[in-house]
Amino acid sequence: MKAELVPVITGTALQLAEQATADFIAASKAKATNKAYAADWRDFETWCGSAGKASVPAEPLTVATYLSSLATSGRKVSTIRRRIASIGAQHRAGGHNNPCSHEGVRATLSGIGRQIGSAPKKKAALTAELLAKSVRKIPQDLAGLRDRAILLLGFAAALRRSEIVALNVEDLERHPKGLVVHVRRSKTDQKGEGLQKAVPHGRKLHAIAAVDAWLRAAGITSGPVFRAVRGSTVKPTRLSDKQVARIVKARAAAIGLDAGSFGGHSLRSGYITTADEHGASLKRIGSHVGHSKVETTAGYVQIGDAFRDHSGKGFL
Repeated sequence: MKAELVPVITGTALQLAEQATADFIAASKAKATNKAYAADWRDFETWCGSAGKASVPAEPLTVATYLSSLATSGRKVSTIRRRIASIGAQHRAGGHNNPCSHEGVRATLSGIGRQIGSAPKKKAALTAELLAKSVRKIPQDLAGLRDRAILLLGFAAALRRSEIVALNVEDLERHPKGLVVHVRRSKTDQKGEGLQKAVPHGRKLHAIAAVDAWLRAAGITSGPVFRAVRGSTVKPTRLSDKQVARIVKARAAAIGLDAGSFGGHSLRSGYITTADEHGASLKRIGSHVGHSKVETTAGYVQIGDAFRDHSGKGFL
Protein backbone atom coordinates (compact mmCIF):
# COMPACT_ATOMS: atom_id res chain seq x y z
CA MET A 1 0.00 0.00 0.00
CA LYS A 2 1.49 3.29 -1.10
CA ALA A 3 1.72 6.10 1.40
CA GLU A 4 -0.12 9.21 0.27
CA LEU A 5 2.03 12.24 -0.33
CA VAL A 6 1.02 15.24 1.73
CA PRO A 7 1.81 18.53 0.01
CA VAL A 8 4.06 20.80 2.05
CA ILE A 9 3.44 24.52 1.92
CA THR A 10 6.66 26.46 2.08
CA GLY A 11 8.16 29.80 1.23
CA THR A 12 6.02 32.48 -0.36
CA ALA A 13 2.82 30.41 -0.29
CA LEU A 14 3.13 29.90 3.46
CA GLN A 15 3.82 33.58 4.06
CA LEU A 16 0.79 34.54 1.98
CA ALA A 17 -1.40 32.11 3.91
CA GLU A 18 -0.15 33.45 7.23
CA GLN A 19 -0.77 37.05 6.11
CA ALA A 20 -4.26 36.13 4.90
CA THR A 21 -4.99 34.56 8.28
CA ALA A 22 -3.90 37.74 10.06
CA ASP A 23 -6.07 39.81 7.71
CA PHE A 24 -9.12 37.62 8.31
CA ILE A 25 -8.65 37.84 12.08
CA ALA A 26 -8.40 41.63 11.84
CA ALA A 27 -11.52 41.73 9.66
CA SER A 28 -13.51 39.91 12.34
CA LYS A 29 -13.78 43.23 14.18
CA ALA A 30 -14.62 46.71 12.93
CA LYS A 31 -11.65 48.94 12.03
CA ALA A 32 -12.44 51.32 14.87
CA THR A 33 -12.42 48.42 17.33
CA ASN A 34 -9.06 47.15 16.06
CA LYS A 35 -7.62 50.66 16.30
CA ALA A 36 -8.86 51.07 19.88
CA TYR A 37 -7.56 47.62 20.87
CA ALA A 38 -4.14 48.41 19.42
CA ALA A 39 -3.95 51.69 21.36
CA ASP A 40 -5.09 49.93 24.54
CA TRP A 41 -2.45 47.24 24.16
CA ARG A 42 0.31 49.81 23.64
CA ASP A 43 -0.76 51.54 26.84
CA PHE A 44 -0.65 48.25 28.77
CA GLU A 45 2.80 47.42 27.35
CA THR A 46 4.11 50.85 28.33
CA TRP A 47 2.73 50.51 31.85
CA CYS A 48 4.20 47.02 32.23
CA GLY A 49 7.57 48.29 31.03
CA SER A 50 7.64 51.07 33.59
CA ALA A 51 6.48 48.69 36.34
CA GLY A 52 8.98 45.98 35.43
CA LYS A 53 6.23 43.45 34.66
CA ALA A 54 5.75 41.09 31.73
CA SER A 55 2.94 42.17 29.41
CA VAL A 56 2.61 38.78 27.73
CA PRO A 57 1.88 36.40 29.18
CA ALA A 58 0.75 38.72 31.96
CA GLU A 59 0.04 37.60 35.49
CA PRO A 60 -3.52 38.21 36.78
CA LEU A 61 -2.09 40.37 39.58
CA THR A 62 -0.32 42.52 36.99
CA VAL A 63 -3.57 43.09 35.12
CA ALA A 64 -5.49 43.82 38.33
CA THR A 65 -2.87 46.35 39.43
CA TYR A 66 -2.97 47.99 36.01
CA LEU A 67 -6.76 48.33 36.23
CA SER A 68 -6.43 49.89 39.66
CA SER A 69 -3.94 52.43 38.32
CA LEU A 70 -6.40 53.36 35.56
CA ALA A 71 -9.21 53.81 38.07
CA THR A 72 -7.18 55.97 40.44
CA SER A 73 -6.05 58.16 37.54
CA GLY A 74 -9.66 58.95 36.68
CA ARG A 75 -10.33 56.68 33.71
CA LYS A 76 -13.96 55.80 32.99
CA VAL A 77 -15.23 52.32 33.76
CA SER A 78 -16.14 51.89 30.09
CA THR A 79 -12.51 52.58 29.15
CA ILE A 80 -11.25 50.11 31.75
CA ARG A 81 -13.61 47.42 30.46
CA ARG A 82 -12.31 47.93 26.94
CA ARG A 83 -8.72 47.67 28.18
CA ILE A 84 -9.58 44.27 29.68
CA ALA A 85 -11.06 43.14 26.37
CA SER A 86 -7.93 44.32 24.54
CA ILE A 87 -5.57 42.51 26.89
CA GLY A 88 -7.64 39.35 26.68
CA ALA A 89 -7.76 39.47 22.88
CA GLN A 90 -3.99 39.90 22.65
CA HIS A 91 -3.38 36.89 24.88
CA ARG A 92 -5.84 34.68 23.01
CA ALA A 93 -4.32 35.65 19.67
CA GLY A 94 -0.91 34.59 20.98
CA GLY A 95 -2.17 31.27 22.29
CA HIS A 96 -1.79 32.25 25.95
CA ASN A 97 -4.19 31.82 28.85
CA ASN A 98 -6.34 34.89 29.35
CA PRO A 99 -5.33 36.52 32.66
CA CYS A 100 -8.48 38.66 32.55
CA SER A 101 -10.58 35.56 33.25
CA HIS A 102 -8.97 35.19 36.69
CA GLU A 103 -11.29 35.77 39.65
CA GLY A 104 -8.92 38.39 41.07
CA VAL A 105 -9.21 40.51 37.93
CA ARG A 106 -12.99 40.12 37.86
CA ALA A 107 -13.22 41.14 41.53
CA THR A 108 -11.02 44.19 40.92
CA LEU A 109 -13.24 45.34 38.05
CA SER A 110 -16.37 44.76 40.12
CA GLY A 111 -14.94 46.87 42.94
CA ILE A 112 -13.99 49.64 40.53
CA GLY A 113 -17.52 49.67 39.14
CA ARG A 114 -19.06 49.90 42.59
CA GLN A 115 -16.71 52.61 43.82
CA ILE A 116 -16.52 55.00 40.89
CA GLY A 117 -19.70 54.04 39.02
CA SER A 118 -20.14 52.97 35.44
CA ALA A 119 -23.07 55.03 34.17
CA PRO A 120 -21.94 56.78 30.96
CA LYS A 121 -22.54 60.50 30.63
CA LYS A 122 -24.92 60.83 27.71
CA LYS A 123 -24.80 63.69 25.26
CA ALA A 124 -27.85 65.93 25.25
CA ALA A 125 -30.46 65.22 22.61
CA LEU A 126 -30.68 67.71 19.76
CA THR A 127 -34.44 67.42 19.33
CA ALA A 128 -36.37 68.46 16.23
CA GLU A 129 -37.28 71.77 17.87
CA LEU A 130 -33.67 72.61 18.73
CA LEU A 131 -32.48 71.36 15.35
CA ALA A 132 -34.91 73.60 13.47
CA LYS A 133 -33.75 76.57 15.53
CA SER A 134 -30.12 75.68 14.85
CA VAL A 135 -30.33 75.29 11.07
CA ARG A 136 -32.10 78.66 10.75
CA LYS A 137 -28.92 80.27 12.11
CA ILE A 138 -26.58 78.58 9.65
CA PRO A 139 -25.31 80.82 6.81
CA GLN A 140 -25.76 79.94 3.14
CA ASP A 141 -22.05 79.62 2.29
CA LEU A 142 -20.47 76.28 1.30
CA ALA A 143 -19.56 75.25 4.84
CA GLY A 144 -23.02 76.26 6.00
CA LEU A 145 -24.75 74.21 3.32
CA ARG A 146 -22.64 71.21 4.28
CA ASP A 147 -23.27 71.62 8.00
CA ARG A 148 -27.02 72.00 7.46
CA ALA A 149 -27.08 68.79 5.39
CA ILE A 150 -25.05 66.92 8.02
CA LEU A 151 -27.35 67.97 10.85
CA LEU A 152 -30.60 67.29 9.03
CA LEU A 153 -29.65 63.99 7.39
CA GLY A 154 -27.88 62.77 10.53
CA PHE A 155 -31.05 63.50 12.49
CA ALA A 156 -33.59 62.20 9.95
CA ALA A 157 -31.73 58.91 9.43
CA ALA A 158 -30.71 58.68 13.11
CA LEU A 159 -27.10 58.14 12.10
CA ARG A 160 -24.00 57.78 14.22
CA ARG A 161 -21.27 60.27 13.37
CA SER A 162 -19.13 57.47 11.89
CA GLU A 163 -22.04 56.50 9.63
CA ILE A 164 -22.52 60.10 8.48
CA VAL A 165 -18.94 60.52 7.28
CA ALA A 166 -18.86 57.04 5.69
CA LEU A 167 -21.68 57.90 3.29
CA ASN A 168 -20.99 58.03 -0.43
CA VAL A 169 -23.29 59.54 -3.05
CA GLU A 170 -23.86 55.99 -4.26
CA ASP A 171 -25.40 55.16 -0.86
CA LEU A 172 -28.24 57.64 -1.41
CA GLU A 173 -31.04 55.98 -3.36
CA ARG A 174 -33.85 58.15 -4.68
CA HIS A 175 -37.41 57.02 -3.96
CA PRO A 176 -40.77 58.59 -4.92
CA LYS A 177 -41.51 59.14 -1.23
CA GLY A 178 -38.07 60.31 -0.19
CA LEU A 179 -34.58 58.89 0.14
CA VAL A 180 -33.23 55.47 1.05
CA VAL A 181 -29.92 55.75 2.90
CA HIS A 182 -27.76 52.65 2.65
CA VAL A 183 -25.58 52.31 5.75
CA ARG A 184 -22.90 49.89 4.59
CA ARG A 185 -21.42 49.21 8.00
CA SER A 186 -22.12 50.41 11.52
CA LYS A 187 -20.95 49.95 15.09
CA THR A 188 -23.33 47.06 15.76
CA ASP A 189 -23.12 45.59 12.25
CA GLN A 190 -19.77 43.86 12.62
CA LYS A 191 -20.41 41.51 9.65
CA GLY A 192 -21.10 44.34 7.24
CA GLU A 193 -24.60 43.20 6.30
CA GLY A 194 -25.74 46.80 5.98
CA LEU A 195 -28.92 48.65 6.86
CA GLN A 196 -31.41 50.65 4.82
CA LYS A 197 -33.00 53.75 6.31
CA ALA A 198 -35.98 55.52 4.81
CA VAL A 199 -36.01 59.32 4.99
CA PRO A 200 -39.32 60.87 3.86
CA HIS A 201 -39.43 64.26 2.15
CA GLY A 202 -41.07 65.73 5.24
CA ARG A 203 -42.88 69.04 5.65
CA LYS A 204 -40.77 70.72 8.33
CA LEU A 205 -37.04 69.92 8.36
CA HIS A 206 -36.51 69.11 4.64
CA ALA A 207 -33.41 66.96 5.09
CA ILE A 208 -33.37 65.74 1.47
CA ALA A 209 -33.55 69.27 0.08
CA ALA A 210 -30.61 70.23 2.32
CA VAL A 211 -28.52 67.32 1.05
CA ASP A 212 -29.35 68.17 -2.57
CA ALA A 213 -28.45 71.83 -2.04
CA TRP A 214 -25.06 70.85 -0.62
CA LEU A 215 -24.23 68.33 -3.35
CA ARG A 216 -25.27 70.78 -6.06
CA ALA A 217 -23.26 73.70 -4.64
CA ALA A 218 -20.21 71.50 -4.01
CA GLY A 219 -20.40 69.85 -7.43
CA ILE A 220 -20.28 66.39 -5.88
CA THR A 221 -21.66 63.59 -8.06
CA SER A 222 -19.87 60.56 -6.63
CA GLY A 223 -17.70 59.48 -3.73
CA PRO A 224 -17.80 60.95 -0.20
CA VAL A 225 -20.92 63.00 0.50
CA PHE A 226 -19.45 65.14 3.28
CA ARG A 227 -16.03 66.68 2.66
CA ALA A 228 -13.71 69.32 4.02
CA VAL A 229 -14.34 72.91 2.92
CA ARG A 230 -11.73 75.66 2.79
CA GLY A 231 -13.30 78.98 1.86
CA SER A 232 -14.91 78.44 -1.53
CA THR A 233 -13.01 75.21 -2.20
CA VAL A 234 -14.39 71.74 -1.54
CA LYS A 235 -11.60 69.28 -0.77
CA PRO A 236 -11.75 65.67 -2.03
CA THR A 237 -11.07 64.32 1.46
CA ARG A 238 -13.82 62.79 3.56
CA LEU A 239 -14.67 64.49 6.86
CA SER A 240 -13.64 62.70 10.06
CA ASP A 241 -16.24 61.71 12.64
CA LYS A 242 -14.61 64.10 15.11
CA GLN A 243 -15.32 66.97 12.73
CA VAL A 244 -19.01 66.04 12.80
CA ALA A 245 -18.95 66.29 16.60
CA ARG A 246 -17.32 69.72 16.36
CA ILE A 247 -19.96 70.87 13.87
CA VAL A 248 -22.79 69.77 16.18
CA LYS A 249 -21.16 71.54 19.13
CA ALA A 250 -20.58 74.75 17.18
CA ARG A 251 -24.13 74.87 15.82
CA ALA A 252 -25.55 74.16 19.28
CA ALA A 253 -23.45 76.97 20.78
CA ALA A 254 -24.71 79.34 18.07
CA ILE A 255 -28.23 79.14 19.53
CA GLY A 256 -27.09 79.58 23.11
CA LEU A 257 -26.78 75.92 24.15
CA ASP A 258 -23.89 74.49 26.16
CA ALA A 259 -21.56 73.09 23.50
CA GLY A 260 -20.01 70.65 25.97
CA SER A 261 -23.35 68.90 26.43
CA PHE A 262 -23.70 68.10 22.73
CA GLY A 263 -21.81 65.89 20.30
CA GLY A 264 -22.19 63.70 17.24
CA HIS A 265 -24.52 61.32 19.05
CA SER A 266 -26.91 64.18 19.87
CA LEU A 267 -28.49 63.82 16.41
CA ARG A 268 -29.31 60.14 16.85
CA SER A 269 -30.44 60.69 20.42
CA GLY A 270 -32.48 63.69 19.31
CA TYR A 271 -34.36 61.66 16.72
CA ILE A 272 -35.22 58.92 19.22
CA THR A 273 -36.34 61.40 21.87
CA THR A 274 -38.45 63.42 19.41
CA ALA A 275 -40.06 60.33 17.87
CA ASP A 276 -40.98 59.11 21.35
CA GLU A 277 -42.46 62.49 22.26
CA HIS A 278 -44.63 62.30 19.13
CA GLY A 279 -46.04 58.92 20.12
CA ALA A 280 -44.06 56.52 17.93
CA SER A 281 -43.66 53.09 19.50
CA LEU A 282 -40.23 52.05 20.73
CA LYS A 283 -40.39 49.11 18.31
CA ARG A 284 -40.90 51.40 15.31
CA ILE A 285 -38.22 53.80 16.50
CA GLY A 286 -35.79 50.94 17.09
CA SER A 287 -36.44 49.58 13.61
CA HIS A 288 -35.48 52.91 12.02
CA VAL A 289 -32.50 53.47 14.27
CA GLY A 290 -31.16 49.93 13.92
CA HIS A 291 -31.64 48.62 17.46
CA SER A 292 -32.37 44.92 17.84
CA LYS A 293 -33.69 45.35 21.39
CA VAL A 294 -36.43 47.67 22.61
CA GLU A 295 -34.49 48.13 25.86
CA THR A 296 -31.65 49.76 23.94
CA THR A 297 -34.02 52.25 22.34
CA ALA A 298 -35.68 52.99 25.67
CA GLY A 299 -32.28 53.89 27.10
CA TYR A 300 -32.05 56.80 24.66
CA VAL A 301 -35.37 58.37 25.56
CA GLN A 302 -34.37 61.33 27.68
CA ILE A 303 -35.94 63.07 30.65
CA GLY A 304 -38.94 64.51 28.80
CA ASP A 305 -40.55 61.07 28.88
CA ALA A 306 -40.45 61.10 32.68
CA PHE A 307 -42.89 64.02 32.74
CA ARG A 308 -45.48 62.29 30.57
CA ASP A 309 -48.33 60.91 32.70
CA HIS A 310 -46.33 61.82 35.82
CA SER A 311 -47.62 60.18 39.01
CA GLY A 312 -47.74 63.57 40.68
CA LYS A 313 -49.87 65.18 37.99
CA GLY A 314 -52.81 66.95 39.58
CA PHE A 315 -51.42 67.48 43.05
CA LEU A 316 -47.83 68.69 42.76
